[in-house]
Amino acid sequence: MNLKQLAVRALYATLVTGGLTLLGAGVAHAADTSGDDGILSGSQAGISIDLPITLGGNAVSVLGDSSSSDASTETAPAAPAAPAEEATTSGDDGVGSGTQALIDVNVPITVGGNAISVLGDSSTSEPTTEVAPAAETPADAGSAPAETSGSDGVLGGTQGLVDVAVPVTVGGNAISVLGDSSSDGAGTTVAEGAGSAPAAGGSTSGDDSILGGTQVLGGVGAPVTVGGNAISVVGDSESTDASTEVTGGTGSGSGSGAETNGDDGILGGTQLLPSLGVPVTVGGNAISAVGDSTSTDASTEVTGGTGSGSGSGAETSGLGGLLGGTQLVPGLSLPITVGGNAISVIGDSETDGPTTIVDPTDPTDPTDPTDPTDPTGPTDPTTPTTPTTPTAPSTPAGNGGSGGGATMVAAEGTTGLASTGVDGSILWAALALLALGLVLVGRRRIARN
Repeated sequence: MNLKQLAVRALYATLVTGGLTLLGAGVAHAADTSGDDGILSGSQAGISIDLPITLGGNAVSVLGDSSSSDASTETAPAAPAAPAEEATTSGDDGVGSGTQALIDVNVPITVGGNAISVLGDSSTSEPTTEVAPAAETPADAGSAPAETSGSDGVLGGTQGLVDVAVPVTVGGNAISVLGDSSSDGAGTTVAEGAGSAPAAGGSTSGDDSILGGTQVLGGVGAPVTVGGNAISVVGDSESTDASTEVTGGTGSGSGSGAETNGDDGILGGTQLLPSLGVPVTVGGNAISAVGDSTSTDASTEVTGGTGSGSGSGAETSGLGGLLGGTQLVPGLSLPITVGGNAISVIGDSETDGPTTIVDPTDPTDPTDPTDPTDPTGPTDPTTPTTPTTPTAPSTPAGNGGSGGGATMVAAEGTTGLASTGVDGSILWAALALLALGLVLVGRRRIARN
């Protein structure tokens, strides 16, 4: 063994020993990392997933009939959250270092009082599904600020703070693939949630860097409530006396703004603060692919929620930079309420006595009126044609829709095309000028030859 091989093996042993030493020293519970002058060092992925799933009072059958009677499913309030520790990373002079991904996902799913059958009939009677309000969060359970640093780096100090909550409540449903589905007296109630908790803003730094100090603070809430439905693929679907109630939530909270810093950088200190809320309520529906759908006396109520909150604005800094300190703060809310409908692809759809109540929200302040535009001159009216004899309209059946029924449209009359006011002499003058230009171009080419 020569001196060169001995030196190489000694270096390998030193690297392995140093790596084991650093690995032992780096194992700790604190959310505090450092990746100065490194590549993809000091990055954190703090993921918190809560999936409280409740299944009760269900009847499942593959070959045969499924029946569920007087099923009751209740969800107790959640325990208070514990105080969150501060997450801090550092990735100065690094590549992709000091990055954080703090993801909080909460998906409470409640399914109760359902009858499911593959070959046979499904029937559920008087199921009750209730979701109790969440416990009030104490003041000290707010989230601690997330801080990152990625100065003089590439993609350093970036944060992804995503908060997703999808409370889904499904109760009193009868589902059948081959056979009839029936749901009788289904009651689905989602009680309000109350709570308050301060949230500190995220802070990043990406001075003299490329795409450093960028934040993505996403908040998505999609409370979906489905109750009293009868679903069948081949067979009849019937839903009777379904009641779906969703009461509004109350709460208050305060939070400091998100801050980023991307001075003298490229695309540094950029913020994306999306807020998406999609409360969807579907109740008292009967859905069938092949067969008849019937919904009777469905009641769907959605009451408005109240709440108050205060927070400082989002702040970014991109002095002396290129496309730095940019903010995108979208806010989207889509409250969708669907109740008392009967849907059928092939067959008849019928809904009887549906009631859908949505409490109005507080009106917004009116905007300043705009200046009126100058009116245009009216065109010459055309001679009306002789109207056709309208056909007899069919009798509608509520708000049910069917893919296999006939469609009738009563024509009230047709009119000719409106005059545009174009003068024909202008068109001939334009053609004459074009012909003259072509003659001049042809004479010039002949003269050159």
